[in-house]
Amino acid sequence: MFRKLHFKLTVYMGVILVLFMAFIAAGIYNFTRIVFEDGNKELMKSEAFRIYANRNTTILNFRINGNTFQRIGPSVALSRNQKLNVNYAIYDGNMNLVYLEEDGANVSGDIRSLAVKALENKNDSYVVRRAGRFNYRIYTKYFEDDKGKSIVQVYQNTVNEEILWTFLRSVLYATGCTGTAILLLISFLFTGQALKPVKETWIRQKEFVADASHELRTPLTVIQTNLDVVLSDDEGTVEENEMWLDNAYSETRVMAKLIDQLLILAKADANEGKLDISEFSISEVVENVCQSMEILAKNKGLDFKLNLEEDMKIRADYDKIRRMIVILVDNAVKYTEEGKVTVSLFTDKTKRKVLTVEDTGIGIAKKDLDRIFDRFYRADKARHREGGTGLGLSIAKWIADIHRYTLTVESTVNEGSKFTLKM
Repeated sequence: MFRKLHFKLTVYMGVILVLFMAFIAAGIYNFTRIVFEDGNKELMKSEAFRIYANRNTTILNFRINGNTFQRIGPSVALSRNQKLNVNYAIYDGNMNLVYLEEDGANVSGDIRSLAVKALENKNDSYVVRRAGRFNYRIYTKYFEDDKGKSIVQVYQNTVNEEILWTFLRSVLYATGCTGTAILLLISFLFTGQALKPVKETWIRQKEFVADASHELRTPLTVIQTNLDVVLSDDEGTVEENEMWLDNAYSETRVMAKLIDQLLILAKADANEGKLDISEFSISEVVENVCQSMEILAKNKGLDFKLNLEEDMKIRADYDKIRRMIVILVDNAVKYTEEGKVTVSLFTDKTKRKVLTVEDTGIGIAKKDLDRIFDRFYRADKARHREGGTGLGLSIAKWIADIHRYTLTVESTVNEGSKFTLKM
């Protein structure tokens, strides 16, 4: 499922990247062309003004189609002081060709209609159109002064520019494709990383539902079995069936505890675990919890030690902190068969308040330490029916996290475990 989701997200991202790169490339290309054309238009306009300004009464002899003509021409044609490598055509008010200079393409006749139109409308024009075999950039300028009307037509072959634009398109296309491929690869990698926590959460949720169902089914099965025995004994009294009823009642308490812990974790997942902050003596809380747990330890023949710094105060949620301490101490007593349980509360060198719960129990394998706070996780499957639900340490870790405390564990198999809470 997640592989398909990963692929789909990558495809969606790829489509977005392609559209984005296409938009950027088209924008760069079109913006460059617009700026270039505007610049050329202004240069050609300036060239037309320069030609018009340098007109004089010089008599010029020139040939058109093998015939010799004599016309009034501009001195600029003789000075060769052009700013652009362009062709020129000058017409008088009767559309007679006054002067012509072009590179041999002989396209003045093809673009003469633009000069006629400019003269009729008394305005300028700037176009790029095909004339002969090539495209030309043509600027037609209308002039009128005391000497009469005239048209200056400046035009330029765009073959070299088309090669440049083709090259620019190729570069943008290649850059866009390469950039898209690289970004797509990066997107694929980052999408995979982004999906990892979602995948882990989904897997844990499935495990949580399966484990919760299993944990609830077990006491229900025990209750049903014991009640079936009671119901099958038609003549038996309550006292005679007391053992079966006690078994059923014991399992209801296990279920109640499990459901209570499930509700706590459900609230934690929904971020509904609000803190009721107050100042209290954690020394008194630890002492109170240890007094209750010491009785259980003595019943198992364990040595219970309490090293307590007096009158240590903290600001936290009283009920949640007490629950966490109960979980840690109860866990130590429950999984220690011989030896001792040591609870210590002190202030370390960095002025942080520290609670440690240390036992000489069965310990935890190194490979299980990373998952010891996971829900329903039991490092030792033999612990399964020790009266626990596999949720206690998860709740303890959650309480520590919402208080921004750190809860860690050190353990060695068959030597014991040490839980450290730094506040």
